[in-house]
Amino acid sequence: MPEHTTQGADEVRDTLPEELRDLLDRFRATAAEHGLPTENVERWLRTARRAAMLYPEADGPVVGRFGGPLMLPPGMPAPGTSDTDDPVAHQLIATIDLAAIPEGATDLPLPSDGHLLLFAVPELGLEVELAGSAVYLPAGVPVEERRQDLDYEPYEYDSPEDLDADLRGQGELRLARAVSLPLHGGYHDLHFRSDLARVWDEAAAELRPARHVPLQIGGNAADHEGWGDPVRGSATVLEGPEDWVLLAQWEGLPMATVYWTMPRQDLAEPRFDRVLVQMYANP
Repeated sequence: MPEHTTQGADEVRDTLPEELRDLLDRFRATAAEHGLPTENVERWLRTARRAAMLYPEADGPVVGRFGGPLMLPPGMPAPGTSDTDDPVAHQLIATIDLAAIPEGATDLPLPSDGHLLLFAVPELGLEVELAGSAVYLPAGVPVEERRQDLDYEPYEYDSPEDLDADLRGQGELRLARAVSLPLHGGYHDLHFRSDLARVWDEAAAELRPARHVPLQIGGNAADHEGWGDPVRGSATVLEGPEDWVLLAQWEGLPMATVYWTMPRQDLAEPRFDRVLVQMYANP
């Protein structure tokens, strides 16, 4: 699978708002002070990707919310229920107002309006791939509130209803622009990844949110304990499309992260039938 971008490091930098360009400049300077090889640093910077970080304390526009109510067009089956072999209703995790995401906040070819609904069945099991999906509702499509009949055991919650109540209680999600870089094994050896992470944390300290970011749209996926890049993992599941991207990342479960990945070209169409959902968990 090719790297996320073939742009030069300065070309990537020029696509960012001023505060994020300053962040990359601080990183370069800090890396030089620590004696990190310039060639490796520049290679890493070429993989920088714009991301929208969504959390209640951000100072940007309101772009979404966690949990219900589930609003779907009349007659549309609830995600997961149309699978006649093994129907498992997918739980609504978040609803995103795409019109509220400023142009250029991510490098994803997201639709310019309408709503994106993220679903998952975050149940702990032997497989990292979850039942889950993403649904795009174009602007102006009539919707009605739909009751969800959920029957599974969510990770670290007593019931799906408890998870939904917790999600709803987190408040509106506001947007903060960010830049993310990968720390996956496919990019660097373990020793250099450790050095990069330390220097990146030092350079980014001023812009880091006061608490963790529960939802991210676009950018690079977080790596936990060397688990790897879920975007690259998804690309091996379906043969053909190579340019896979991180659609969203949810870090709202204890010691677990849920990822929605899909081919970039599907976003441009837009179509969301090939979204793959994965979960890393360390119970």
